[in-house]
Amino acid sequence: MSTINYYSVYKPYIEQFVALKRHLGYKYINIEYPLMQFDQLAYDREETNISISKALCDYWCTRRPNESEKTWYNRILTMRQFSSFLNTLDHVSYLPKLPKIKKSTYKPYIYTKEEIAAIFEATDQLSTFSTCYNSMVLILPALFRVLYGTGLRVGEALALSCRDIHLEEQYIVLRNTKNGTDRMVPLSDSVTYVITEYLNCRKWFPMVRKTDLLFVHPNGDCCYNHRVYAWFRKVLYKAGIPHKGRHYGPHVHDLRHTFSVHSLAKMAEAGSDLYYSLPVLSTYLGHSSIASTDGYVRLTADMYPSIITKVNNICPYLFPEIYEEANDENC
Repeated sequence: MSTINYYSVYKPYIEQFVALKRHLGYKYINIEYPLMQFDQLAYDREETNISISKALCDYWCTRRPNESEKTWYNRILTMRQFSSFLNTLDHVSYLPKLPKIKKSTYKPYIYTKEEIAAIFEATDQLSTFSTCYNSMVLILPALFRVLYGTGLRVGEALALSCRDIHLEEQYIVLRNTKNGTDRMVPLSDSVTYVITEYLNCRKWFPMVRKTDLLFVHPNGDCCYNHRVYAWFRKVLYKAGIPHKGRHYGPHVHDLRHTFSVHSLAKMAEAGSDLYYSLPVLSTYLGHSSIASTDGYVRLTADMYPSIITKVNNICPYLFPEIYEEANDENC
């Protein structure tokens, strides 16, 4: 974790605030950047009063050119939380109002089984015909299969250590995940086979830098999220799956969404009760609450409407809007 230096009168308070958040279990990595920007603003203005005035707050909270609604909202939310923190220390500070932003209409892209097969085939071809001995493309066949077969986040997969891979028992351990916790993830036979084959190939990597990370460049360099995203765009093009542009996808993270929907559909088709299936999937995915998982039910119903009839004993109570819409369409 990189160290960020602060220089304004707020320096000790920002450091206390960030430390408190992390003590409560939040990673608070991305939020450090706007706090650093605020600290720089206060330093440039030569602020000496620890209490945040309305004038300073309003200046900071003004929306910037080309700033997305989400970034703007999160920046003001951070300021509001920091001001609240100062208030608890008797440094009376102005609390900015949170802006009203449009409700997101984002809908994850769920790949079909045929598209998944096309993605794997395109990835295999790129890997087979690569002429660069140190290209990241050499690990992509295993990486993309693991992402789809486990529902891991890209960052979680890239942070996997070899010591946390337990092939005989068929599980992996994820350390310090998004919610600040460790979790154990069981592996299917097919994913276990993929990782086993990959490790056999990894033994022959001409590593200059020794590392315990599972997914690395052949010379031992670590892999970065943005490079995975860039390669995935190329794979989509080669697989004949159109990309709608930035923010619209489909994205590599949609492999996680696809895993979730396909898993729910499989459980429903096997006769499993969603009352029991959802908490299992929620825990497996590392969600902090079942509310983060229940959206997959709508996506599953959209792609596999026949499963509604198998779960309609529980849907009227858990997901009434899905049940009602499904019945309206069947009338």
